[in-house]
Amino acid sequence: MEKDLRERLEKIKRLSLDPFHPEALRVELESLIKDLPNMTPEELMDVREFLQDLKARLEENYTICFGWMEKALKEGFRREV
Repeated sequence: MEKDLRERLEKIKRLSLDPFHPEALRVELESLIKDLPNMTPEELMDVREFLQDLKARLEENYTICFGWMEKALKEGFRREV
C-alpha cells in the first residue's frame, strides 16, 4: 500500500475514535472517496477492507452518541434523584 494512502487511512482511523466530532471525519472520507478512481486495484482492496472495519466503529459511535436518546424515548423520561 502506498505510504500516502496508509497515512490517510490512519488519520481517518484516529478521527473515527471521537464520536462527538464527526465533521473532520466526514471531510477526510469525502476526500478519500474523490480519490477512488485514481487508485490501483490493490489500493482499492485495502480501502475496502479498511472501510468494512470503519463501519463497525461508526456503528459503535452512533450507539455512544445516540443510544441514550433511543433508550430515553423507549422507556420514557424519568428523573432519578
